[in-house]
Parts: sequence; C-alpha cells; structure tokens
Amino acid sequence: MNFFKSTLQIIPIQLSSIVVASSLAVASNAIVPTADAADPSTATSIQQAPYSQVFYTGSVYAVKDRDYKASNPKLGFFSVWSKNPANNDLRVSVHYCLKDQALSESGSDLTRMKLLNNRQSLLTINQVIAEKPVYEKEISPGYYEQPNFEAFDWFDDPFSWDLPYDGDFDSFAPVYSSPAFCNAGFTQFEISSLKNEIAQLPNQTLQVQLSFSNGETQTWQLGQGTVQALKKLATIR
Repeated sequence: MNFFKSTLQIIPIQLSSIVVASSLAVASNAIVPTADAADPSTATSIQQAPYSQVFYTGSVYAVKDRDYKASNPKLGFFSVWSKNPANNDLRVSVHYCLKDQALSESGSDLTRMKLLNNRQSLLTINQVIAEKPVYEKEISPGYYEQPNFEAFDWFDDPFSWDLPYDGDFDSFAPVYSSPAFCNAGFTQFEISSLKNEIAQLPNQTLQVQLSFSNGETQTWQLGQGTVQALKKLATIR
C-alpha cells in the first residue's frame, strides 16, 4: 500500500514538471511581435523627433532628414518619409528652400526626385499626391549695421587729422542690409510601390536629384544614417 501511495504522490509532481517544461518550450518558439527588427523611438510630434531614425508618432512611423547650406541652415532640402500601418501606405513629404532665381518663375514646381549612387540612378519618385506652388520666403529680415569708427585712421591722432568734408560723414551713416529670400515649396509623393527598391538601397550616403517642371535641377544628399533608417521603415508592417 505504501508503494502505491508513494507512486500516486509522485505522478502529479511529474505532470506539473511536464506542463511547465511544455510552457517554456512554447514560449521559446512563440512569435514576438516587433517593428520588423527595429524598436522605433516615440515622438509626440514630427518636429520633436530625431533625425535619421525611425520614430513612431502614435499613428505613423517616420524618418526625417535634412541637407542644408552651412552658411544658412534655412536653405536646403528637408524630407519626411512616413508609413501608415493602418493603410499600409508609404509616402515622402519634401520641403525645400532654394536660392535659384529660375524657380521664381510661375509653375516651377517639384515634379520628380531621383536617388542616385555616384550618378547611377537607383529609383525614381514621381507620383505627386499633394503640393504647394513655389513662393518667395523670407529667411532673414533686413537690418541696419552701424559703422565701425575704430576702422578710420583719422581717429588715431585727434590732434593731427583734418576736419572731414560734410560728404565724408555720409560714410558713417548706418548701412541697411536688405532681407534675404529663397524660393520655397512643398511636394508630397506616394512611394508605396517602391518599398522593395527602398529596402534594397545600399547602406551609404546617396544623392537626391530634384527636378522641377521648368527643367531646373538641384542635387542634395541623404545621409547614410537616413538611408539605413528608410530601409527599416519600408519593411515595417
């Protein structure tokens, strides 16, 4: 009797061990939902999001990038690449602010973008779904600059210089610098059909060629970090 009683007590313990082991095995083989090998950062707005990284706003995944003139950061090419998982659509929104007199002509809109690697075309983006025509945008206001009196030699020795003529005093008047402007615009492209090509882009800095309806072109860059982030963005489901 003691033998059978002991055996019956062991059986539940063994069954419990089997259940725990089976649970661990199932858990180890379970599919863990991910954002396709990337855990994007969270941003409350696109403006506050980091550059060249995949981020999530609560409704869309996105990557933003900028390439600008070192002399004036307001001059350049700015892009936001986004994917809406609810609709499974992929888009790129482009803002530009360029010093190109030819773009001041009416109807000079951005119609196409090409991604290039050493002048070799990798993909063409031309399906426009929204745009804002080119307009003149002020990037710095006009201002008056006071003259630097210390630069004039006749102040070095006040007992030896001759009294200047009245006309000479004109050179001491504040100098007005005119405001600076750029030709700015916005275009949004649908790029869902290009997601496979985007996922296969090389992991390096690429050139972006902007083509306008009047035949003008501008070439800017997408940094290596942005390209790598775009490849991840394209694979998010």
